[in-house]
Amino acid sequence: MKKLDDIWDEYINDKVKVESLKDLAWHIENDPDPLDAITMAADMRLKELGPSIARQLDNEDDYIREVAISSLLGRLCLADYAKKGLDTAINDPYESVRDIALFNLGEVINQVDDKELRYRIAAYIYQVLIDTENLEFYKGAAYNSMLASLGINILDRPRVEDLDNNIDLDFTLIEQFKNKYNL
Repeated sequence: MKKLDDIWDEYINDKVKVESLKDLAWHIENDPDPLDAITMAADMRLKELGPSIARQLDNEDDYIREVAISSLLGRLCLADYAKKGLDTAINDPYESVRDIALFNLGEVINQVDDKELRYRIAAYIYQVLIDTENLEFYKGAAYNSMLASLGINILDRPRVEDLDNNIDLDFTLIEQFKNKYNL
């Protein structure tokens, strides 16, 4: 069993072996603290390790769930986990996990083949944007997802810090979003 540092060294030298990928999957699924392994898989853009990362979506540690959902949706852009991402955004017991799931749903919404699921994701993003009861950071997360779904380059989106502090919503873009997803 290779250590994470050894697997990373292989990656840096462009020589990651199949056995090493299996070892990394093992670390993701079995290490008491799989955060480094999950982050490494996302950094290496190893989409094939999505199922291993997804096993951590039900971890009792909220931070592990945060890193797992942001890796699957935001970093690896795996639309196969959009349904779980929506469920996490709505139902996770921790605000921070709900927030990060919502923040990243826009990265995968356009890849979702299931029209009903795509609509439900868009409707939830829109609901959070217009609901006056939502905390600002939820609105910021929804706004980021909306911008991502519209293809706005990440460099042209508000900084994360700005999203949490009374952002100015562009209602023209919100209308564009509504029209795109028939809301």
